Amino acid sequence: MRRNTMKRGGIRGKGIKRNNIQRNSIHGKDLKPVRVIRFRQSLLSRYVLILLVAVAFVPIFLPASFLGSWLVSRMIFPEPAISPEAKLYRSSQTLTEMWHKEALQLKSATEEQINQRLQVLKQKYPAASMFRVDHEGRTTLQLPEQSGLPDVWSTEQLVDYMKERQSGGPFTIVAFIGDNADTGKGFISFELPRSLLNSAPDRGADWRFYGLLLAMLILLFVGMSYWFIRNIKRRLLRLSAAMDNPPAGGIPQPITPGRPDEIGMLEQAFNGMIAELRLSRRREQEEEALRKSLISNLSHDLRTPLTVINSHLYSLKDEPLTEKGRSSVALMETKMDDLSGLIDHLLSYNLLISGKYKLEPHAQDVLRLVRESAAAWYPLWEKRQIEPEIELGGQPLNWPVDSQAFRRVLDNLFQNILRHAASGRYIGLFAGQRRGQAALAIRDHGPGMEADSANKGAGLGLAIVDLLLKEMGLVRETESSHEGTTTWIYPMPGRLN
Repeated sequence: MRRNTMKRGGIRGKGIKRNNIQRNSIHGKDLKPVRVIRFRQSLLSRYVLILLVAVAFVPIFLPASFLGSWLVSRMIFPEPAISPEAKLYRSSQTLTEMWHKEALQLKSATEEQINQRLQVLKQKYPAASMFRVDHEGRTTLQLPEQSGLPDVWSTEQLVDYMKERQSGGPFTIVAFIGDNADTGKGFISFELPRSLLNSAPDRGADWRFYGLLLAMLILLFVGMSYWFIRNIKRRLLRLSAAMDNPPAGGIPQPITPGRPDEIGMLEQAFNGMIAELRLSRRREQEEEALRKSLISNLSHDLRTPLTVINSHLYSLKDEPLTEKGRSSVALMETKMDDLSGLIDHLLSYNLLISGKYKLEPHAQDVLRLVRESAAAWYPLWEKRQIEPEIELGGQPLNWPVDSQAFRRVLDNLFQNILRHAASGRYIGLFAGQRRGQAALAIRDHGPGMEADSANKGAGLGLAIVDLLLKEMGLVRETESSHEGTTTWIYPMPGRLN
């Protein structure tokens, strides 16, 4: 026993890697080792990563897609060259801010300083027209001279001027000196043809690649999720295929473990189970071979002393014996016959389970075999005062059976009735129907199979009956009560009579 245990341990230790193992115990007894997986190697870590990517999609990936789209647009489509004049007049907002800033700076300037500053601005913005109106409404400076401007501005003229510029015409900016009407120094005006505004393209953000980059990010997330699920599915299907399609021996082949995660643990456990099954199968085959050899050797070895004992019992019959002595000799002969029958059962059972009991089934009338067997047993039934009732009908019942094996089945069943149900003094043989099949029924009026019997054995007779019937495609079904037992024999479902 110790040698087998060490051998088992050696095989298991060689066939299965036991990395990162903790051993638990309950009440001092060792349990199976528990493999510990690092978090970064587990399926949970990858699932958490996918969740983090999903959570970060809106606050991080959407802005990143905007930025990426802008950068890609800048790299693929560089900004075209812009002339200095186009840059100078490209933004109306910039010009407005500039003009109001200049007006604010002229708050404390004299008329001469205001005129000088306007001339400087004219040189800077040559395409623009500028003029100055003092606090009395007089036009004091025009750069360049404009024919449509009044020398003295009335309120109506000023309103008309503003309405005309708002409804169309040149782009106009009017600012009070000091950028406030309360200064009382009049205002300055800046006019520019609208055709010069926005003459250079303003690319702005340029989101032409935004949809493409966002779609790429979404596909990346979907691909990560699909790869995660696909990897799990593929490994589980490989395990399922290994279990569903075992080789001829019935034991699946081990598989190559994948990543050291939870499924990797399952794969290692599967390989461990395969190693245990192979070891168990090998031990079972060794024990089966040993048992068959032991039964065969014992059966043959027992026949020699039985033969000698039977010869001496036969000699004792010729000796003068008392009534008690003759009774003992008869009892010994009975028990010797039982022992001889048990040895025959052992040999037959050993041949059947080892596949060496050759049968040659062919279609024949089993009712004829029943009648012949019953005729052979009739003297024994009459001797034990068992009344037979035989109603097999006149139609033949053709089943594919081996005649010798079927007679052996009937002999074993009749022998059981003789041993265990003789007190009922009845045996019936009938042809009938069972579960939609033509069937043979063997009935007795004994105490039933649940009752105690002094002649109860190991049950080899019925085991041999079942094995022989199975080889011939037949089924035995038994109904038993305290009023008797009925044994039905009929073809297996789906088998032709």
